[in-house]
Amino acid sequence: MKMDLFKIDKESPSAISDQIVNLVQQLIVSGELSTGEQLPPERMLAKHLHVSRGTITRAYTKLSKMQMICELQGSGSYVQRNGHLFEQNQKKEAAKIIESTFSKLSKMGLSDKEIINLVNLRYLGATNHGDIRKVTIMVVSNNHDILNELEQQLSYLSFLSHFPFMLSFMTLDTIATNPDPVQMLLSYDLIIATSIDYPEIIKIAPMLKSKILEAVLTPKTKTLSILSQLPQDSKFNVVYRTETFRKMVVNCLLQLGFHEENIFCFRDVKYRPYRPKHHFKYGANVIINFNESPVYTNPTFGKSNSEFVKNGGHIIRFEYQIGRTPLVQIEDRIQKLLGKNELDK
Repeated sequence: MKMDLFKIDKESPSAISDQIVNLVQQLIVSGELSTGEQLPPERMLAKHLHVSRGTITRAYTKLSKMQMICELQGSGSYVQRNGHLFEQNQKKEAAKIIESTFSKLSKMGLSDKEIINLVNLRYLGATNHGDIRKVTIMVVSNNHDILNELEQQLSYLSFLSHFPFMLSFMTLDTIATNPDPVQMLLSYDLIIATSIDYPEIIKIAPMLKSKILEAVLTPKTKTLSILSQLPQDSKFNVVYRTETFRKMVVNCLLQLGFHEENIFCFRDVKYRPYRPKHHFKYGANVIINFNESPVYTNPTFGKSNSEFVKNGGHIIRFEYQIGRTPLVQIEDRIQKLLGKNELDK
């Protein structure tokens, strides 16, 4: 116990009990007495200061009424965590920290909504931790590369303390070939499907539509940067497998100012590698593909690809990710699920 911190001035006009009260307040504010720390027993402090025990008792009683300390019968007196003075000073410091943190996060490009969501998820995770099961989330895509990308994109959630949810990643084919796909999906609280895969997962389990969240995809900055450097009169062959991907690419090209009449779309099954001039069809000088396009996966495309690039053509992999708005929607849904868990306690 820090007996050497306790000093009084017997020549002062202030009552000794009041001096002790003021001293303890100062020691708490300065941090020399920390939350939960035990104060010297009344008898021991009275002996140390050469005063009556009643004087110490009056001081401790006043500090207790001020909620600066708490007195536990048979155990002693301890610095109270939520004392008024503690709140007044510590909350002021906490407000400064929050203001500084919000400012830094805003400069990083996060919106107020995104910041609040992270704070809420941290709080809800802490209040649920250890009391009930975690919220289970499945992320669905039929593209392994996209699943890996989404796993990286959502990994920030696992950095939250008391991580209260469990992320799983699965392909549509795995779900569709399960003997009872609906029963398997029922075990998850939330299913996140990319906009490309959303229609298919709804077909598999239409009765679970309320727990399936569509994550709208947007082009990556890298892809936008590559496309924006192309001449405006470029002609494109777009190789696609799903309508969602086709529309996303076409809309992106139109927004970048390219001409609609210069955009030609081909389903992947009809884009044949054994036609050496297929790359050059309609005078295209840019080919846009999805991650698993046969242009990349079918080795018989090799000769056509080399010839196309040798003649100044560009073969571009159109990379995309979950947009910021859908990420906020995912965070909102998780908050609701965690909030429901809190109500169920």
